[in-house]
Amino acid sequence: MLPELIDAGHPALDLLNTAGGATRERDVERLTSFAEAVAFAARSGLVDAAEAAGLAGLDSPAEVVELRAQREALHGYLSALVDGRPPAPADRSRVERDVRAAYRAARLSGSLAGPAWIVEVGPGLIGHRFALATAALLSGSSREQISRCGRCSWFFLDPSPSRRRRWCSMATCGNRAKAARHHSRSR
Repeated sequence: MLPELIDAGHPALDLLNTAGGATRERDVERLTSFAEAVAFAARSGLVDAAEAAGLAGLDSPAEVVELRAQREALHGYLSALVDGRPPAPADRSRVERDVRAAYRAARLSGSLAGPAWIVEVGPGLIGHRFALATAALLSGSSREQISRCGRCSWFFLDPSPSRRRRWCSMATCGNRAKAARHHSRSR
């Protein structure tokens, strides 16, 4: 099962943070099975409990591989934007292609309650919901709040007026940075 992850402030960023460890390297993979992808999607709100139950009977290793590729393209795209450089054409194209495919697979809801876009339960649901969440993030006002941890590869929203938050979590990366500074001073 997935370990506790920080709440990045947006489901699309939460999914980005299912890879990566204590450094900038994306060397820890937390989506190793379809069941873990479903559990993550339910916990982050990408799917509701009924949809998660509907996906529980499926096992699609190929879908997990595709979800990881989708995640890494968005990670590359956002990393470039946060660093102030142009995104790689392949990352940008992949993110755009995923969003367009999700809109083609979705239909507009007839209700103000629940998600605005309905995607039928079945193969591709999590990837489509991730792409729709990505579209909402990139087209919404919180786009300007996207930040990346100064220590690891995780993203988060920083809604503070000064936008000076440096760590994904003070309890993890913030404490590691403080400990490293203390260690270097005490040498």
